[in-house]
Amino acid sequence: MAKENTIKRSLPAYPLFVKDPYFSFWAKTEFLPQERPIFWTGTEKQLYGFIKTGEKLYCFMGNAEGVEQAEETDLAVTAFSTDYAFRAGGAEVKVRFVSPLPPDGLALLSCPVCYMELETAGEPCEVMLVFGQDICSNRNAPVRGGTVKTANFETAFFGLKQQLLFSEDNDCVGAEWGYWYLAGERARFVSGGELNALIGWAHANGEERFLFASTSARKDFLMFAFDDTASVDYFGDVLKGYYLSDHTIFEALEETYRSHDEIAERLTRFGEDLSARAEKFGEEYGNILTASLRQAVGAHKLVRDRNGKVLFLSKECGSNGCIATVDISYPSAPLFLLYNPELVRGMLRPVFKFAAMPAWKYDFAPHDVGTYPHCCGQVYGRRTDGDFASLFVLDGRETHYPIQDLPVSEDLFDADRMMPVEECANMLILTAACQKADGDRSLAEENLSTLRLWADYLVKHGLHPESQLCTDDFSGRLSNNVNLAVKAAVGIGSFAQILNAFNDPDAAWYRGKAEEYASEIMRLAKEGPLPLTWDGDGAYSLKYNFAFDKILSLGLFPQELFEREVDSYLAWENDYGIPLDQRAAFTKSDWLLWTASLTEVPEKRRRLLGSVDRFLREGKTRLPFSDWYDSMTGSIFEFRNRAVQGGCFILLL
Repeated sequence: MAKENTIKRSLPAYPLFVKDPYFSFWAKTEFLPQERPIFWTGTEKQLYGFIKTGEKLYCFMGNAEGVEQAEETDLAVTAFSTDYAFRAGGAEVKVRFVSPLPPDGLALLSCPVCYMELETAGEPCEVMLVFGQDICSNRNAPVRGGTVKTANFETAFFGLKQQLLFSEDNDCVGAEWGYWYLAGERARFVSGGELNALIGWAHANGEERFLFASTSARKDFLMFAFDDTASVDYFGDVLKGYYLSDHTIFEALEETYRSHDEIAERLTRFGEDLSARAEKFGEEYGNILTASLRQAVGAHKLVRDRNGKVLFLSKECGSNGCIATVDISYPSAPLFLLYNPELVRGMLRPVFKFAAMPAWKYDFAPHDVGTYPHCCGQVYGRRTDGDFASLFVLDGRETHYPIQDLPVSEDLFDADRMMPVEECANMLILTAACQKADGDRSLAEENLSTLRLWADYLVKHGLHPESQLCTDDFSGRLSNNVNLAVKAAVGIGSFAQILNAFNDPDAAWYRGKAEEYASEIMRLAKEGPLPLTWDGDGAYSLKYNFAFDKILSLGLFPQELFEREVDSYLAWENDYGIPLDQRAAFTKSDWLLWTASLTEVPEKRRRLLGSVDRFLREGKTRLPFSDWYDSMTGSIFEFRNRAVQGGCFILLL
């Protein structure tokens, strides 16, 4: 058994194989031999690892019934890998789970292949990877499979006999279509009885089916892959993943095999650069970024539209399953602005496309464009009564109606249940941020009239927002929300910056409005912190929306205000962070990092970073990094594996 006192926790869950929302497997504790791995939702899956020395069998992953556990001797996490060491009899085995997800390389990011790298010493041994048929579905369903021999290796595969394309468009579910692949020196699709004959695992049921691969080389790697065969329904266009749109899965495996050393070197360079960037902010920040990187990238699907434009589609994991959610893109953007602004443009394009359709008749921005993997029109804020309520109701295996095809006359949404100020400002800010990051003005130019419409909405409604939802309405909706007013001012200032790039004479007018609103907010601040609402209610709320004023160099608000705000927040600090406001103890990790970006004082930053790092190391729930949790107890509230953790990279901007 593993010696629990030699391995310290650093994360709530450890990424094993992570590529996209349907290809995402994690370890829920430090000790891989003692637990089954989980899908990102928390559902246990049959993923097993075995070491065979002579006639003796050991389990190093999955807690296989009736098999002695290998002794885990080390665990480390890097940007793209989770690295273990085991002792099994006289054999020493290092196992590295590698998910190539560099945000600066679209082909590699989207190539749906992960590695399990192996290195052995001591007594000769055979290392085996075994996957059960439950990775194919959310229920017990028949599978088909087999083995294909290619130039360099054998590949075992399986998938459901009944391929229900796009049949699961709910939140905490996996795909019930596509095929899984395991490639290695000896890969097989086998029954439980055959597996028992191969490795001597007496509890392998003869009726179950498994993917099996093994190697006895001292240094080797196995590959695990998923071809979903169809990735996204994009307003009626069926799109394959970015890489597989012009490659087969076997070409993907062959290329990943041939390029292993080159890919490994590339990932190492990226990780070293990231560590160097994070170093000045302390060890805690490095751990936070390690926890965030694979999760944030892997909560998206990268595809191309029919014109070849990049679409980077988030799944709102663990919160409602929406696709291309605007208030997911806003907090997640710092990671992608830092490494590849084209991915942020890929987040925004679907929203602009839907906003131009007849079914969207509002003068403010949508919240989303459907439920993953269907881009079919916004589902948030939908009517729950009347003739069209049934279009949005999901029951069992039902999917959403193609809302985008409905005419403008239909009253589909309840405007009172949407987020107009929030989403208008998000779209304006992110469009400006893309433009500033790399100078590419094309997205703004293509959508300038829509951006102007949304900027005008903020001018009319942003300074004193009426009662409406926002992304942080966990304690109830508010009117006169000051944090929303801050966002509106920054959004209007962002539009002025966009117009400046086109030498548009209206830029000065919008800039003047942004400055006017900022001055009003400053008068409210006086000598103390800004309250929760314009009415003066509430001692404080985290005004993280100031962050893009700094990032875009808008200069609407002074650094003195930011420092005063952060000082006031720290007075409310609990073990695992500062509550969003004084109404409840919960907080959000992304906004804590955005708050840390406001101060120029290292000690204040360290306190904020330290609280999030403590949550990672001590929080009560063993699931992928949740952004919404209790700042006193470390217990999470539903959310897990969300793309918003890309916002943790904000200090590097």
